[in-house]
This record gives sequence, C-alpha cells and structure tokens, in this order.
Amino acid sequence: MGVSGRDFLLALAIIQALPGPNFNFAVYLGALTLQRSQYPTIIGSLIAFVGIFFPGLALAVAVQGFWRVMRTNPGVVNVLRGVNATAVGLVFTALYRLWEIGYLTPEVNSGRSLALNRWWFVVAAVTYAESAWFKVPPPLAIVIGVVLGLCWYGAVGR
Repeated sequence: MGVSGRDFLLALAIIQALPGPNFNFAVYLGALTLQRSQYPTIIGSLIAFVGIFFPGLALAVAVQGFWRVMRTNPGVVNVLRGVNATAVGLVFTALYRLWEIGYLTPEVNSGRSLALNRWWFVVAAVTYAESAWFKVPPPLAIVIGVVLGLCWYGAVGR
C-alpha cells in the first residue's frame, strides 16, 4: 500500500486551490492509504484529520501559560529566530523537491523536472518578480501564471 508519486503530485496540485491545503492533503492521503484495504476510506480520512489537528491543539493549550512568561526572555527569542531560519530552509527544500517532480507527462508517470524545460523557469521567475518587486496581488499573479502556462501549451502543443 502507499501513495504513488503521481497521486501525490496530483493531490498537491488540487489542494493548493483550497483553504488549509496541508489539512486537506492529510485527509486525502488518509483516504488513499486505506483505498486498497477492507476498511472504508472515510476511516483513514478521520484518522488523518485527528492526527493532523490534535497535536497542534493539545500543544497550544498545554503551553499557553508557560509561553506568556517565556516570550519576553531574550534567549528564547534568539532560539526561535534560529528555528524560523530552519523552517525557511525546509520550505526551500520542499520547493526544490517539487521542482524536481514538477510536471506529469504521459511518458513519465512519476513526474519530470521543471529544469528540463526552461519555460517553467521563466514562469517561476516572472511570478516571483511580479509579486516581490511589482506588488502584483496574488490572484492576478495566479492568472498571469495560468496565461503563461496556456501560452506554453499552445506553443508546444503537449
């Protein structure tokens, strides 16, 4: 059992359009995990739902009083800055992994690297530049990305 790279990538693409993508993705993966078993997939979804929500809620409730005291400590603030830097590194690692399996083709079921086609680099660079430097609103940036993708599809015809 498990989730294929193709199913993972398709689900990731779909849930990015929905609010709370990580939570939706967990529920989807929970259902996929039990897809070929004797149990209904809703059980896997419910287990994943509880599994992704409960730890955060329990931790937030448990440390709330302690945090009120510790958040003014300079040492704690410095440690949290380091944790933040680590989180940024992990996000870039995930972004790189998605870049490596970026798009699906009929020939390659597990995904192909976006680096194999320079057009996707142009789309990524334009999207970043319009958001970071030109303050284009995210919905408009998405529309521009869609238009660039359609241009690629029209030119290459794949």
